[in-house]
Amino acid sequence: MKPTRTSFAVIAASALLAASGAQAAPLGPKRASDAYWEARESAALSVMANAGENVLQSLLSAADAGDVEAMNLLGVLYVLGVQVASDYSKALHWFQQAIDGGSVSAMHNLAQLYLFGIGVPRDYSNAFHWFQRSAAYGSVHGMYSAAVMAENGVGTPRDIRIARAMYRDAAESGFAPAMVWLSDELARGADKRDLVEAYAWLQIASQSELAVELRIVVLAKMEDLGSRLGPDRRNDARARATHIVTTMKARAPRPSAPDVRAPTPSSPETSRRALLMRVSAVQP
Repeated sequence: MKPTRTSFAVIAASALLAASGAQAAPLGPKRASDAYWEARESAALSVMANAGENVLQSLLSAADAGDVEAMNLLGVLYVLGVQVASDYSKALHWFQQAIDGGSVSAMHNLAQLYLFGIGVPRDYSNAFHWFQRSAAYGSVHGMYSAAVMAENGVGTPRDIRIARAMYRDAAESGFAPAMVWLSDELARGADKRDLVEAYAWLQIASQSELAVELRIVVLAKMEDLGSRLGPDRRNDARARATHIVTTMKARAPRPSAPDVRAPTPSSPETSRRALLMRVSAVQP
């Protein structure tokens, strides 16, 4: 399925996708589910208020013409019940149509439905599968979510190697919460101890757009590590941060997602094998 040119209304409605970055810090399961979809509801209401009465019809027309992000946005609207009656079966339909066309955002949204049992039976294995699929095509939220699940053995056997690789992947892709996790790991020395690099990751995170709560955490950790390093090693850490950022900017872009189909019972294990193969390539 080849996407068609996106209409003006779809471009306006695509502001919904920006809500993907609204949740910066991990939350408990119920709060995380609420925060994820409430962020989209706020964006959806704002978009619909400013885009006029024809935006829904424009989305439907664009989706019928093959626009995968219009399909994904329709799925979001049917989950939220914005401009349409809430209908999880239609949300699933549009998410799966979008996934068939290669929408990474729809993969992540479908993972959220499986993770929290919204419109489908709760299924951690399929949640991990779709987080991992979205991660493979560059979704930092997919990388981070898959890392948390692998670290805690949710939906996949517990494997700190996979978790560590996915956290690093997300950090190197610019996701600040993953930078904080990686800094803590380097400071603890669970795999290797490197206080200079731990401080460097906090330095990079501090220059990112952060929720106030996470910014306070980052600054407190920098104060603690900075006092342990001393002036000279803090300067070394700043230089290391500059080098890391340069390396991050030089990273090759991820491939676009190909057409995919809804998961089969064997898909989660297939995803795990694929992920294990990727770990060796991204291990520091």
